[in-house]
Amino acid sequence: MIRCPSFVVFTSLAIIVSLLTGCTGPFVKRRVDREVFGILKSKTSRVPNSGDGLLDITPPAPLKLDGLKSNDKTVDFLGDRAPIEKNAKVVSLADALGMAVNHNRDYLGEKETVYLNALDLTLARHQFAPIFSATGEGAQVETNVEKTMTIPAAPALPGTVAAPAVPKTVNTFIAEHTLTANGAVGFSALSRIGTRLAADLTTDFTRLFTGGRRDLSNSNLAVTLAQPLLRGAGSLSVSEPLTQAERTVLYSIRDFTQYRKTFTIDVTTQYYRTLQARDAAKNAHFVYTSFKNILAAQSALVDANRPGRTKSGLGLLQQAELSYHRRWISAVQIYEQSLDDLKILLGIPVKQPVILEQKDLDKLELIDPPGALDEAMETALVTRLDLWNARDERDDAARRVKVAERDLLPGLGLRADYTLTGDPGRKNLNLDAKRRSYSVGLDVDLNLDQKPERHALRGAQIALQRSERQLELAEENVRKDIRSSWRNLEVARKQYELAQESLALGEERLQLEEALYEADRGSSRDLIDAQQDLVEARDQLTAALINHTLARIQLWKNIGILFIRKDGSWADVLKKESPKGDAP
Repeated sequence: MIRCPSFVVFTSLAIIVSLLTGCTGPFVKRRVDREVFGILKSKTSRVPNSGDGLLDITPPAPLKLDGLKSNDKTVDFLGDRAPIEKNAKVVSLADALGMAVNHNRDYLGEKETVYLNALDLTLARHQFAPIFSATGEGAQVETNVEKTMTIPAAPALPGTVAAPAVPKTVNTFIAEHTLTANGAVGFSALSRIGTRLAADLTTDFTRLFTGGRRDLSNSNLAVTLAQPLLRGAGSLSVSEPLTQAERTVLYSIRDFTQYRKTFTIDVTTQYYRTLQARDAAKNAHFVYTSFKNILAAQSALVDANRPGRTKSGLGLLQQAELSYHRRWISAVQIYEQSLDDLKILLGIPVKQPVILEQKDLDKLELIDPPGALDEAMETALVTRLDLWNARDERDDAARRVKVAERDLLPGLGLRADYTLTGDPGRKNLNLDAKRRSYSVGLDVDLNLDQKPERHALRGAQIALQRSERQLELAEENVRKDIRSSWRNLEVARKQYELAQESLALGEERLQLEEALYEADRGSSRDLIDAQQDLVEARDQLTAALINHTLARIQLWKNIGILFIRKDGSWADVLKKESPKGDAP
């Protein structure tokens, strides 16, 4: 039996490597997160209102509503659906915004996108960091080698005649064991001006034994220095991938900051639209129950054969009552669907009963925009983060034109090599300073075929032209959006004022029509029309108030003065408006 201590060593190393590999998961996560979050923390400091939410992408814990108050009453206008609101959790706008920024799936995905862009940046930076490498391998080979052995003839016995001595030849197999191992340690570094320094130390070791042993060793150290002088030289060309990666992370943070504002408006819109749907269900129920009462009274009068009360007029009222009944049922269904959509947006389980805070709707008010329209457009050109990105992307295109121009230059590079070798007659790792060689030379490429580079340059020039047009278009779209938001705000105010007048007229008209109908001087059609106009005026008043609020925060966002807090609440920076979404 042949003992093989090298096998034990290799096995032990394999076990250690396996154990280390199995324990690297949490360590790698902490190390990578520390580097990425360091980048994000540095760059978010350069982006206004970016917040610190990007410094954590840990999946949130399941949403719990235990801290919210419970609803202790039901309402008639939800009909048989009313019991679902009993003990339901009351969600305010502040609660909704806080839930959304922590549990909305798309919002979390946007944060992860920024993280991945920063992760790519770490690789771009890594190419300019010292890079070390270490490799090795070993193997033991057993080979049966045929050997020929000569056995001398036996001597003659005393007193006998000696026969001619004839030696014997015997073929046998001998096992030869060869242990080979080699290792290499390397180092590489690239500077921002294109200088690359590389060093590599290798050694080969062979041990051959068939009972005896023989050691052979061969070692080598090579150092290489390369420096481009024309094409590919200088920080502009060499650092272009890193420069673009750095700027890409900055752009993604700006995009996310702008997305936060849009996201807050989307959540606020869905929240108020759900309250609006609930209010519409209440108004529809009011009309339906009112007509039910009128119908019951008029049916009794028809049965009593009261003059002026006909079955035809009663039938018209019955048709109106059925129509309002359908509208009420539909309004309740629309409200519940809107509430389920809001739950999905906030990350609330759909089966979880919730009710929205009515006070958030009751305390809405009309607020006029500050300054004038022209001032708003000029402010937006300075504050809008997407315009910052558009301007920087134009600069990127201009920089790539310069890089493409340098790529047209001939290739000229300086190269220096220095090598040390060891004494092959010695054992183990060794380097002999006398066994050295070095060389210094130039690498030249006249770059006679420049068609790919010429095409790349022309493409970069066209990309620059496009980026300039895109910047111009982006600025025009910002002006257009502000003008549109400004008009929407003015229209919403006028609609609110008209809805107020319409509501006052509708209430007076309904009272008059009811009195005329009771005195047998009015018609069923006039009474139905008065009820319909009143409920429409109520719906329009609520819609106009909500539209004005949403148009205002949309205008703030388009101007670039909408400040988003960590919990998703907002404030107008210029007017110092109190944050919306705060708990009442």
